[in-house]
Amino acid sequence: MLYYSITYAALFAGIIPLIVLFLKKRAFVVSDSIQPFVWLTFIATLYEGIGTFILKVNTTYWFQIYSLLEFLTIYYFFYKLLRSSYKKVFTISFIVLLTTYILSFYFWKEYQSLVANAINKIAITLFVFFFSYIWFKQLFQKMEIPNLLKDSNFYFVSGLAIYYSSTSFLFLLSCFIFENRVYLFDIWLVNIIATLILRTCLIIGVWNMKRV
Repeated sequence: MLYYSITYAALFAGIIPLIVLFLKKRAFVVSDSIQPFVWLTFIATLYEGIGTFILKVNTTYWFQIYSLLEFLTIYYFFYKLLRSSYKKVFTISFIVLLTTYILSFYFWKEYQSLVANAINKIAITLFVFFFSYIWFKQLFQKMEIPNLLKDSNFYFVSGLAIYYSSTSFLFLLSCFIFENRVYLFDIWLVNIIATLILRTCLIIGVWNMKRV
């Protein structure tokens, strides 16, 4: 019962950030760094709810496509946030992430994409860790934000950092977990909770954005 409650809560939470963006009249403001990721979260929620749970379609294609979109939207977010000081680092990161994604196709199979997913997740996780550290470092060095609880980017960066720190180990051992299935339920529950935390942070962050 708890598992299904958290799962449906995480699904429902995936559509709320975009609804709030529409209420703020920012759903089509491309200059907002988080906007593409909010749209991706909305699309992913629809796919998870309709494609996975209702239609029971093969998810291997979607996960591979999602990895690319995930990489692009998260890259865009941090690039808009920090680009003035780290243009060369962002260029190198983009090349590394794109190369990693291309290499993941070597391990991708039509009905088995765990290895490919793990490769992509690890690369994105390292990217998120590095630039989250940079952002927090600048935050405490400059002390320009008087109240973090009212700053949208604080919730966005925190949500991404929490999610990837919680799930990176799971994806790293995904093949072992899937084959043994001993703790598959518990591991998947951790992933759902991490997803719920990320989407909650998105909701709060978007809510704190100014109305256009």
